[in-house]
Amino acid sequence: MNTTPRIPALAPLAQWLRAASLPLAGAALLALAAVPVLAASSDAASAKTVAAAPAAAVATPYVQLLGTKGGPSLLTPKALPQSSAIVTPDGIIVVDAGYGASYRLVQSKLKLRDIRAIYITHLHSDHVVDYPALLMNAWATGLKHPIAVYGPKGTKAMTEYTWKAFEDDIEKRIKDEGKPDPRKLVTVTEIDEGPIDTQGASVQAAALRVWHPPFADGEAYAYRFKTGGRTIVFTGDLHEFPKGFSQFAQQADLLVSEAAEPAALENLAKRVGNGDKNFAKAILSHHVTTEQVGQAAAQAKVKQVVISHLVPADDPSITDQDWINGVAKAYHGPVTVGHDLMRIDFAQ
Repeated sequence: MNTTPRIPALAPLAQWLRAASLPLAGAALLALAAVPVLAASSDAASAKTVAAAPAAAVATPYVQLLGTKGGPSLLTPKALPQSSAIVTPDGIIVVDAGYGASYRLVQSKLKLRDIRAIYITHLHSDHVVDYPALLMNAWATGLKHPIAVYGPKGTKAMTEYTWKAFEDDIEKRIKDEGKPDPRKLVTVTEIDEGPIDTQGASVQAAALRVWHPPFADGEAYAYRFKTGGRTIVFTGDLHEFPKGFSQFAQQADLLVSEAAEPAALENLAKRVGNGDKNFAKAILSHHVTTEQVGQAAAQAKVKQVVISHLVPADDPSITDQDWINGVAKAYHGPVTVGHDLMRIDFAQ
């Protein structure tokens, strides 16, 4: 495994907000922070841990994994909660914004000000805690162009609470430093399944409803992106692959799927320590197994699979080969086990 030098953690900046009408707001407005990290290793030739080129210099799109851990607990700096980026010649598309997404982008040598769009699959905290940080940090580091945000119902309110939480800072910096108003740069669209109006962007996008208990129907989504002649599908979190997924992901160049390892969930529940006796069972009811991923990938005839949002991502008893073996029972194409800071190029 290649490693980067240990970087001291920055003190987290927390902004709390009393919002009884929106319980998610408190979680979504957690710390803007950085943590010490280790670079990732790869099990597939198509995955690299090399430094990413600036977005403006990219000729061919690729996927940059930022955080590959499923769930909000922070038990190791090696794997942070879920976030990914699609790097295109036109800029960066961020898919989910778990804790550390801003910092992982910087570690990947990508510029926060190059973010063009953010897509949120659902409003679990491990997918949105760093959303306020992405907006504020991109603005602080030179953002001048619009950012389009897409997500389920509640995304607009989460954004409005972000602006409210940082209102004093924003107003002072506009007046004192002459910065553009970030509230005028960010547009939020709450989506349903089907094609997404990407407001003239070169990237085409579509959404599919997925079942991710305890969220209701229409509160969690998979996404499909087409850019540079390539098709990329992110499953988001889901308990089973819905009817229509095979067509949605048909012959995609890359499927980025979550996965859970049932045998390791009891140990995970013990390590977290503050759930009840049903904690492990509840986790399993939220997610798909590697076998289900393999079956879905085979049915959709996708060209390459990446497993991210690993549940658990930090159990030494579960090897990368264990994750691959589950997928490979039904799917016989290339499989990569995702690790933080891993670059995914498309299979030839």
